[in-house]
Amino acid sequence: MTKNLLKEIMLKPTEENDSFETEKFVETIQNGYLADRGTKFQTKKTFGPSTIAYGHGECPRYWYLAFSGANFEDNNTPYDVANMTNGIISHERILGKAFAGSGILIDTEFDLRESDPPIYGKVDGLVKWQDEEVVVEVKTTNEMVFEYRKRTNKPKAGHVIQLLIYMKVLKKAKGVLVYENKNNHELLAIPVQINENYINWIDQAFEWMRVVRKAWEEKQLPMKNYRSNAKICKNCPLKSDCDKAEAGVIKIASLEELSETM
Repeated sequence: MTKNLLKEIMLKPTEENDSFETEKFVETIQNGYLADRGTKFQTKKTFGPSTIAYGHGECPRYWYLAFSGANFEDNNTPYDVANMTNGIISHERILGKAFAGSGILIDTEFDLRESDPPIYGKVDGLVKWQDEEVVVEVKTTNEMVFEYRKRTNKPKAGHVIQLLIYMKVLKKAKGVLVYENKNNHELLAIPVQINENYINWIDQAFEWMRVVRKAWEEKQLPMKNYRSNAKICKNCPLKSDCDKAEAGVIKIASLEELSETM
């Protein structure tokens, strides 16, 4: 009796999939990634190396508003959040398992602080390699980007910026960017050796941060350096507060970009 009933259910014509609303179902699940995100009022106390390295981090007006306290809008999509979460998990695996068991690890995920200019960050790792202490920064990427990095042996400029800040504060001449291919977990190491070009860039970057910080201390709001429809503004978490703020009273150039060919 039970066997016949099961057979009858299995042979019963399936209703149209539309009745299940599969797309809405997937969208509902994905939106779960955004449940604890949204606009939050925050006050930054320091410059962040990872922010300096990307987009709005080069804007003096952004830092003035961030130091003053502003509404940070989270513009990340569910995909962005999933990707970042996966990156965090990968970091924990690479640093906590591979590096920890390699025998070359000195320290991992430790705080980095500088007072002039005020900087706070978290360094992925410090290793002993070929009798030198080397600063490590780990990044995960998709296969296409990974293969490009592997073929050209060229790291992303923003990643180099982040590493250079760590190297300067820690007074280390060598660093290494470790990329992982998210598709097959293959690792690629691209060393970063301090040179004259890097020294010149990082010195002017630290001076730029001092100028920006001083403007905030003296309550001199920087003018806008971009049109409101510029890509750097569209992706800025402080766009709404920036648009509402006054025009500004001081002109400070944006942070000079680091050439990827350096």
